[in-house]
Amino acid sequence: MKNKDNTNTKNVLLRIKPFPVANYITFDLDRLVVYTIYALEEKKIPLYFDFIAVGLFRFFPRKFSMANFTQYPDTNRISKAVRRLTDQKRKRWATGNIENGFHLTDLGHETAKQVFGILKNPELRKNPKLTVITKSRGRSPSDDIREIKESDAFRKWQNEQDVNNYEFLAFLKAVPYTPKQLLAEHFGQLKNSAVTIKDKEILKFLSWLENKFKDLLQ
Repeated sequence: MKNKDNTNTKNVLLRIKPFPVANYITFDLDRLVVYTIYALEEKKIPLYFDFIAVGLFRFFPRKFSMANFTQYPDTNRISKAVRRLTDQKRKRWATGNIENGFHLTDLGHETAKQVFGILKNPELRKNPKLTVITKSRGRSPSDDIREIKESDAFRKWQNEQDVNNYEFLAFLKAVPYTPKQLLAEHFGQLKNSAVTIKDKEILKFLSWLENKFKDLLQ
């Protein structure tokens, strides 16, 4: 039974087709790894290192092949990238280890879904109309505070419900892969408006968001 399961897994892995190079060449390795783990999970493939390494090489050969032997995966590079995903002080996208396999965290799942959306439609990443909006001329701090109070993220916070990455980006009127600098700039404008209005509840809410999504802002 075990041999049959292994054969089925190998067949599924070998049927994986690579993405067009142009769709993934500008991605960092970590996001390609988190997507691959997610994709293997969806295919019911055990999340062991060997399977992840093959999946990465099948999906993204240009990024994960050896420098001098491009027909083979670079397992050293893959190992370092997978380990970074489990860094609880930074990424927190996965748990596990090389010996026993890996599991995606909730944050890892959300990140993988964002990556997949852009892999399918690269225009989302470079369309300037889809980047975070900035504070327009003539806009008052009161306008910002009103919009914050009308946002889904604020209502969820008031009801002690969780806010995920997608909802945070929606709160900032941004899409996945908006540069962190623009996210931080717009978030800073909202904080300045809250300070100007002296709205303590909004400041508390923004502080909560800033702490929860610091990886997206720094």
